Amino acid sequence: MTREVVSPVLVGRRDDLDRLRALLDLAGGGEPAVALVAGEAGVGKTRLVNEISRAAAERGFRVLSGGCAELGGEGLPLAPLVDILRTVIRATPEHDLDSCFGPARREFARLLPELDPVAAKAPPQEFSAGQLREHVLALITRLAATRPMLLVVEDLHWADRSTRELVAFLVQTIRELGVLLLLTYRSDELHRRHPLRPLVAAWERVRSVDRMEVGRFTRDEVAAQLRAIRRSTPPAQFTDIVYERSQGNAFLVEEIVAAVDAGADPGDLPPSLRDVLLARTETVSEATQRILRAAAAAGPWVDDRLLEAAAGASEAELHPALREAVEHHLLVVDRTGRGFSFRHELTRDALYDDMLPGERVRLHAAYGEALAADPSLLGDDGGVAATLAHHWYAALDLPRALAASVQAGRQAVAGFTPAEALRHLERALQIWPRVADAAERTGMDWSQVGVLAAEAAWSTGELGRALSIMDEVRAVTVPAADPVGNARLVERRAVVLQTLGRNEEAAASLQEALALLPARPVTGTHAEVLASLAGSLVRIGDERRAAEVARTAVHTAAAVGATAQQADALITLGSAASYLDDPPAGLAALREGLALAERHERYGVALRGYINLSDALEMLGRHAEAVAAATAGIELAVRVGHGRSHGAMLVGNLAEPLIRLGRWREALDLITEALADEPSGVFASTLLLLRGELHLWQGDLDAAERDVRAARHQLGAGTDVQFTAPMVFIEAALAHARGDLADAGRLIRAELDRPDTGFGVRYAWPLLWLGMRVEADLAAAGADPAAGADPAAGADLGAAARAASAELHRLAATTPAGTAPALAYRAMFGAEEARTVVAWEAAVSATRAATEAYPLCYCLYRLAEARAGTAPDATLKATVTEGIALADDLAAATGDEIRVVARRARLRLEPTAAGPGRSPQPEPDPRCRLTDREREVIALVAEGNSNGEIATALYISPKTASVHVSNILAKLGVSTRTEAATVAHRIGILS
Repeated sequence: MTREVVSPVLVGRRDDLDRLRALLDLAGGGEPAVALVAGEAGVGKTRLVNEISRAAAERGFRVLSGGCAELGGEGLPLAPLVDILRTVIRATPEHDLDSCFGPARREFARLLPELDPVAAKAPPQEFSAGQLREHVLALITRLAATRPMLLVVEDLHWADRSTRELVAFLVQTIRELGVLLLLTYRSDELHRRHPLRPLVAAWERVRSVDRMEVGRFTRDEVAAQLRAIRRSTPPAQFTDIVYERSQGNAFLVEEIVAAVDAGADPGDLPPSLRDVLLARTETVSEATQRILRAAAAAGPWVDDRLLEAAAGASEAELHPALREAVEHHLLVVDRTGRGFSFRHELTRDALYDDMLPGERVRLHAAYGEALAADPSLLGDDGGVAATLAHHWYAALDLPRALAASVQAGRQAVAGFTPAEALRHLERALQIWPRVADAAERTGMDWSQVGVLAAEAAWSTGELGRALSIMDEVRAVTVPAADPVGNARLVERRAVVLQTLGRNEEAAASLQEALALLPARPVTGTHAEVLASLAGSLVRIGDERRAAEVARTAVHTAAAVGATAQQADALITLGSAASYLDDPPAGLAALREGLALAERHERYGVALRGYINLSDALEMLGRHAEAVAAATAGIELAVRVGHGRSHGAMLVGNLAEPLIRLGRWREALDLITEALADEPSGVFASTLLLLRGELHLWQGDLDAAERDVRAARHQLGAGTDVQFTAPMVFIEAALAHARGDLADAGRLIRAELDRPDTGFGVRYAWPLLWLGMRVEADLAAAGADPAAGADPAAGADLGAAARAASAELHRLAATTPAGTAPALAYRAMFGAEEARTVVAWEAAVSATRAATEAYPLCYCLYRLAEARAGTAPDATLKATVTEGIALADDLAAATGDEIRVVARRARLRLEPTAAGPGRSPQPEPDPRCRLTDREREVIALVAEGNSNGEIATALYISPKTASVHVSNILAKLGVSTRTEAATVAHRIGILS
């Protein structure tokens, strides 16, 4: 029996432990925290993690940990997540698994089949890596709801891309409950091009992330380590030798002690770490050395049965050798209990690198043969194909490596790791020309593998690579030989083009795909191409053609049983018809497609249905119905793991009708909490534009400008009118508010200078109204002050204004106004030009009929302005009173403008009515525009609660609470929480 070489007590690391304990305190109090623990190989990161894990468990934390693992130079897909899931499964009674894993149990089973063996073998449903990430977050949230959690992910330097993306997502989103996310990596592995390096750099700039570098031991700490290992004080000369040779690396200290204990001369130790490690392995028997070399070729861990088969050892030979390796601290039982692993990866690396090439090839071939004969030798791990692909490729057996790579690629797609699927499939494409019977071995032709690789590239966001692979496939494909397959390839390519925003090109490609297809027999590909073409036609504004194609797609899909395409085409048909001239039929088709998609669990299609249905209802002015549809869609999005993508879009679709109905505070709370989850792209742009519109109408021009700039940044090069038109509206309104009428008019004319389509009409009318307001203000102002007293300049300006007004009239005359909101804006357009009492009365009636809160408020203001000095005081007072009441309810800046009208007309206004037993309230302070949620937060702030306590009380995240507090401070014009509470008391918010 050899002596223990690991110190029984933790040496040093007091400062590191104190920092980690402080982070545990935060997590225990409900605040999230992230710790980045860096250090060179062998310096003691894992020992530090073990110590803080033990401390966390003693404090009642749930401790979950997983480690990244390397196989053949690549990280095993989602290895730490699989470790964590396995731990959760084994700690959860069978009858509680459904409630623990929620709706994602079936999807998680693809990573760990023991969770649901039946679901693991079922054909994969539509599911994305993004959904998986949201389901992981939901699982963590459920588990952390009962007690705080320490979540450990070790060895991130080996992480595969899917794991890196998952960890990055968790760093960004773990906010709901007390969770300490502890991440370790080797700092000496992060070369300039290492994919983890930019993530670490970004995390270091995040306030909630604490990065610590675990350093080498000092001489005194090495002495303490030696004293703990040997249970006596070592001679000073021996300590000096060990410190000099180890340079304070804790693992190397242990290996030197083990080597000396095995008989090595302390004064004649090998010159390098690699040599020290190899010398340690040479202290065991030859039979054990042979088993160690075989284990080194296996990967991060190996089952003893698999090791027995690959090493060609009998059970009688294997077990004594394993026992000797464990006693000499070279192997340990794997932390998941699946088999054996090296005590430190450095030892495995040294042994593997020391083997001759032929020895490696033979060992990898032996592992391949053993696993091919009995895949269960890999235990409950689902990555048999990936492991086989690695071993056959390393064994230079390209035919079998090809088949395994294709299979591994397909499994990676089903297992939500498209980046790893792309790696396997690209290797298969590379090997293909060197395998004569490639098609027979894989059951696919080269083009089919290429399409799979392209789809994997598309799923990872590598759109350029996806197009490149598809173009390679098309270049070697003869359309006449397989017209259906070629058409499907073109359809897939069009989807990538749509993602890139190249909608015209996508539509042309789909027309080409349709032309490639034979009329008979009708196939599922016909339905796919037709459904995609209908959607593309909507995107380019050809709603009439889109409706025709969608009808054909619906019938075709129904005939061939293509449920997803049938539902998708019904939704497209409904959207197109709603924007054309048949809203009832359009809404019916939308609801039919949505019901079909939900019935068959086509949730991606169903969410598109909810988005389009709520949008169509809002376009028609049916605001309350739009609220109901968007709310139902949000519930589905959260349930199926689309909360931060489709869910964020639906939050926008919910906030918009709330804004139109005048429920601004509710909408602003909704937007604030959705943006706290940091959505990106069009999902963020939607929310930012709605908030910018509210800021604009509430008079906070700087905030509105910040939001529209952020929205433009999130949209990037996108040109979709549903984003660009609201952007221009806000930018032009800001220019108008700041007196730059010429710039406001220029912005509006540029946005309106595009073909009007059914989809774009709803966005055109607000711009037409604002444009006429700008031109009317220019006309009312006479000459531009910049023109001075020069009559010629004034004449030129007048001519330009008349030309602009004529163009707006032409556009208004040709733009349909078949919905209540469009009729309201058309009335406002006419009122801006006429600026008479009669015209503004008509506008008030139209906006009231459309239940458009802000337009009604604005029209009441303009009507009061027109009536001042001409109408009886009672009539004017009624208009002013209604306008002020609505503006104050909205917290709109228009209330101040109406009060100015009242003062000029010398109207005496009554104070706001008070409730029973209360005094009349004074005119509200303009700073007191707090939402309902912000009023709840300021009340808790006044009671002295922290952000974490506020979050717990209101069932929101600490970050969201922090956002609300920051908004409150800005609105009240103060810089501290104490000042905010004082002001809130003084102006009556807390009364």
